[in-house]
Amino acid sequence: MEGYVIDAIPYQGKLKLVLDGFKEAWVKTTYPIYVVTENPERIMEHPSVLSHEEEEWRTVTGERTVIHRFELRDLDAYIYISKRERTVNKLPTVLSQTLDRLGALPFRRIRVNHDKVESSEDPGLRFPDVRYASVITLDWYGPSEEGNMYEANVNGFTYRGLLKDLDIEADVIGCMGRACDHVKAPVKLNLKRKRSPVSIKGLIEWSYTCKTLIRELANSTIGKALTTNEAWVAIKRRVVVPDVVPRVEKLRKMEDLSKADKGGLVLFPRTGCFNEAWQVDFSSMYPSLIIKYNISAETVDECEDLVTEIGHSLCMKKRGIVPEALSWLVERKENLKKIDEERAEAIKWILVASFGYLGYRNSKFGKIEAYELVTYFARKTLRRAIETARALNVEVLHGIVDSLIVRGNVKEFVDAVREFTGLKLHWNRFDWVVLGTRRDGLPYPMRYFGLTEGVMKHKGIVRRNMPNLVKDFISESMRVLSKAKTCEEVKELRSELIETLREYERRALNGEPEDYVMWINGTPYVRGIRGFYDARAGYFGRDPLYYLDYLRRTYTQVLGIE
Repeated sequence: MEGYVIDAIPYQGKLKLVLDGFKEAWVKTTYPIYVVTENPERIMEHPSVLSHEEEEWRTVTGERTVIHRFELRDLDAYIYISKRERTVNKLPTVLSQTLDRLGALPFRRIRVNHDKVESSEDPGLRFPDVRYASVITLDWYGPSEEGNMYEANVNGFTYRGLLKDLDIEADVIGCMGRACDHVKAPVKLNLKRKRSPVSIKGLIEWSYTCKTLIRELANSTIGKALTTNEAWVAIKRRVVVPDVVPRVEKLRKMEDLSKADKGGLVLFPRTGCFNEAWQVDFSSMYPSLIIKYNISAETVDECEDLVTEIGHSLCMKKRGIVPEALSWLVERKENLKKIDEERAEAIKWILVASFGYLGYRNSKFGKIEAYELVTYFARKTLRRAIETARALNVEVLHGIVDSLIVRGNVKEFVDAVREFTGLKLHWNRFDWVVLGTRRDGLPYPMRYFGLTEGVMKHKGIVRRNMPNLVKDFISESMRVLSKAKTCEEVKELRSELIETLREYERRALNGEPEDYVMWINGTPYVRGIRGFYDARAGYFGRDPLYYLDYLRRTYTQVLGIE
């Protein structure tokens, strides 16, 4: 029996492996549990315990400790013991650790012969040859569990139709509401319970990188995917992964705290339209700084290999758990960007969380001082990049944490920044870029748009809670602006933009009901004459003046057209 591992179902003394194409194979196994106890004999009395080993591990801080590994016949015993004894190494999950020992990790191709896994093929960067799909039901206002229409994405291809005609089979399916009754898959995920921002294909990538079954990650936060990767490093080093991390921030003076506890550096931009500008981005800046400066719970303030101005120091001799876990994720994301943006985006979410999770109170491998060091090095790096730009007569138009918009000799500038930071940078040319203002006329750091490589790029222009009508207006306005090659041509398009506005004003008066829908915290609303109402109750008209005003405000304030 051969195939890609899709799922695994534990039984007493064995494991059912679910392979692609609805294939199944059985393998014999036991399940490990790690317990801190002074009385292992009591645990050995449980009928499911088959063996016991006393092992020497280390804590995150490097102290030696003894833990007891018991091999169990079934997972019911794991649950029973873990509720009564101090259990560690719960992450990676017991199923993940079992599959790792068997050589049958998720989305690797294996061969099973006579209850044993004989071989395993790692697809590397290649996407595993499996069939996946996401299926949602639709009502007049959009996604709805009670809708009679469906939209399905099957291995990247989109299909729509009546729910009664839906009939899809795949290895992994994410579905919602009534659609789940019309699809067949060995792994069926409820999209309404999914807490992560990634697609089904992205979850497959998470399952691969975390070496964890996709159903164990489907309803988890980004933090679990990140911590699981870190926990694998700890397990490999025989460092105990605690269930709960007691962590108390050390006492500090207010002036010390105000110096250390700061965010990233954001500049007030020069406002207006600028020709021939360059956007220079530090690739995965925060994760790269964590790797470069070896920032992890066990490396911060433990020795003084590197001393900083904010009162924290770092050990540089032994690589930290967090930097090691992130280094291969950063490399994988960069390689995936060349072949599969969707999977690269899934890895990017884990990397984005890596910084914030360092300071999270429940983080197993972080602490607040590590968090502060990352922002410190980020501010220092961006400031030095700005100083380098000025020294090279490169004009800095804007800067946001890990990105700069500049004009001048970008090649010389990028080479100089790469040399002193050792970080990867990406840059792209804007034919023109608009840096906007707020309602009160002050610069708006988080909003810009411009033409790069024939495509409009924008930030802070579209918000998720905007009415569909306004989102479509912005999309059409960006299409119109993409015709311009210079700022002068942007101004010449003013009459066409006004005509676009007039077209959407007419649509505000005579549009379809779905035009007026806006999603707020997962609920569809329409603005009626008497205020907002829930669109799920039906369509009861709209307040045209509200939508007309919204369009005009977007035209003047968001697009910055006067």
